[in-house]
Amino acid sequence: MWIVVLTAFVIYWGIVELLKAKGILEKYNITAIGPILMIRTQKGLNLLEKIAKPKKFWRILANAGTPSIFIGMIFMFSLILFMDYRLITTPPKPSPLTHPRNVLLIPGINQYIPVVWGLIGLIVTLVVHEFSHGILCRVEGVKVKAMGILLALLPIGGFAEPDEKELMDNKKTDRMQRIRIFSAGVISNFIVALIAFSVFFYLLGFISPLIVVRAVNENSPAYGIVQEGDVILSINNIEVKRIDDVSRALKAGNPSLVIKYKHDDKIREVTLPKIVGVNVTSLYKENNKIYPAEKAGIKEGTIIFKINNTPTPTLKDFMDVMQKTKPNETIIVYAYSNGVIKTFNVSLAASPTNSHGFLGVVVDEYISGMGLAYSDLFLKELKNLPSKLTSINGWLFIMAMPFTFPGFSDAITKYFEGDIVVFYMLNTFYWIGWINFYVGLFNCLPAIPLDGGRVFHESLSAILVRKFGERGKEIAATTIKLLALTIFSSIFLAILIPNLHGLIK
Repeated sequence: MWIVVLTAFVIYWGIVELLKAKGILEKYNITAIGPILMIRTQKGLNLLEKIAKPKKFWRILANAGTPSIFIGMIFMFSLILFMDYRLITTPPKPSPLTHPRNVLLIPGINQYIPVVWGLIGLIVTLVVHEFSHGILCRVEGVKVKAMGILLALLPIGGFAEPDEKELMDNKKTDRMQRIRIFSAGVISNFIVALIAFSVFFYLLGFISPLIVVRAVNENSPAYGIVQEGDVILSINNIEVKRIDDVSRALKAGNPSLVIKYKHDDKIREVTLPKIVGVNVTSLYKENNKIYPAEKAGIKEGTIIFKINNTPTPTLKDFMDVMQKTKPNETIIVYAYSNGVIKTFNVSLAASPTNSHGFLGVVVDEYISGMGLAYSDLFLKELKNLPSKLTSINGWLFIMAMPFTFPGFSDAITKYFEGDIVVFYMLNTFYWIGWINFYVGLFNCLPAIPLDGGRVFHESLSAILVRKFGERGKEIAATTIKLLALTIFSSIFLAILIPNLHGLIK
């Protein structure tokens, strides 16, 4: 498949270069930049004029949104400086995150961005960004020479081409007008991102979580009966949709588990012996130190079903109990070991990651041999994401979201119940929101030719000219060149350093 696509792209690029060499592209007012074609047209300029008519509205919107450029500028430049510090002190190892292909925001090349949804998001982002510049050009009286589409075998965006001479003519436009024009694309990207994410979080209310079997232990009661991917509908006649439902059903006094589940769209029922708890898959080891569980005689394969007087039928129940313990506290662990119930008195160590007690085991859920996936916890985290945007960490999480959540792909959709159209809409608005947000933020960087660089240059020039006269323009130009060199060098090194070992090898 990829060979066919690559071959088609190479043939396309060859045709573009041939037409360019023969002057055919220039004849039709088409510009080729590498494999990308800028196809211009005068059509749409009248529509642009109509959209730009409420000049007061557009100026108010641009003025109100301009501070967001400077906030984004400070945020992104601080991120660049922090990245430089980390590169010097603790260079990251090669990984998919640091692979050059994943730096590019191109669907199909970046492995974290799905082709269809990513392409929709990218096209919307580019069209919104470029046409916003065009609208503000007309609002401020700057001529837009042409509109058009960007083509790279397939349409990848649109553009509005302003008259650069008019735009930079001090007699035609003042600094504030130029700042509004340069800011328009980023402001519009942020507005579209806000709208798209708002719709995305609203649509989350139209899907429901499912309890799905993620693993089945060999030689367990469920093995060979229930399979990975089956949906658990009820346990002992208690409908289960969330982890709390499962915990409640397992804590009931039934001696066995009557499980109703869906397999290949068929509903089945099975009765299994009730052996529930957390399975000790391995004992924690670090620096040859022996931890409490091993000291107490707990071994791999032990199934912990109660701590003190609190049952631990699910992994969450176990974690909840352990988070209430303290170092040096002695607990009583009740467990199945080789089919026999045993008790262990364990004096807890200090946790290496928090202030709680530490048992020293690596555990997994064991519900008659099954490990379950609880999508309600994930859905809750998604719904709560807007509340985290009061901190820097929340914004950083939004920036990195595609690395942990690719949208509702087939692999994730199976953990939820909802109309397929809703999932399509969720993916569409998620990627429109994220790509608009990211492109807007990246363009805030104070480096020409980015919008943030042009806004910063205009602002810095205005300040320095008042103090140093015409020499202030030279100082501003030199400053912005140094910033651009710093920023783009930092980005290049962030790609090069993690992959340097592989290149040398």
